[in-house]
Amino acid sequence: MVDSLQEPQETAGEPGFVNDPLDVSALPRLDEERFEPLDPNFLRLRLIGDAIFAAVVVLTAAVLLFFLPWWLPSLGAVILLALTVLAAWLQRLEVDHLGYLVRDKDFSYRRGVLSRNVTTVPFARVQHVSIDRGPLARYFGLATLQMRTAGDGLTVPGMNHEKAMQLKALVVDRAGVVADDELSDRP
Repeated sequence: MVDSLQEPQETAGEPGFVNDPLDVSALPRLDEERFEPLDPNFLRLRLIGDAIFAAVVVLTAAVLLFFLPWWLPSLGAVILLALTVLAAWLQRLEVDHLGYLVRDKDFSYRRGVLSRNVTTVPFARVQHVSIDRGPLARYFGLATLQMRTAGDGLTVPGMNHEKAMQLKALVVDRAGVVADDELSDRP
């Protein structure tokens, strides 16, 4: 019986398994790269949602004025409107920190103000690319680029529709080139 945990046998001229550590200080850093911002219309689209919420709050407070003491709906409306203004300001901060970066072998998406998150998808792992557009996104000329992989994927909202179409074609092309390269490297 052969022990599967045995050390690899070295033959003349062929070394055994080698797994040397890398010098991580010499690796390129994503934060040094220039991320592309999302389309400015994306902020407008997000603020429309806040405006709709504010209108619902005001209308609800106006209706409640007939059934409750005047100060209670007014106080609730003022508090909710203040929170809506705060939410709009936070949306502005969030949209300013969103961005994407396309490199030779991968696609990265950055998001987050307090907690920063960068997701990178190698083109070799992309299985499907799609573009989604709702009615308001179409009105503003926006699209959401989605890349799916075997494990998870990446969704980039708020892109200019033409740019999203170009990036979709690029990702599909690069994924095909990488797949062809991997197939040609096999013995």
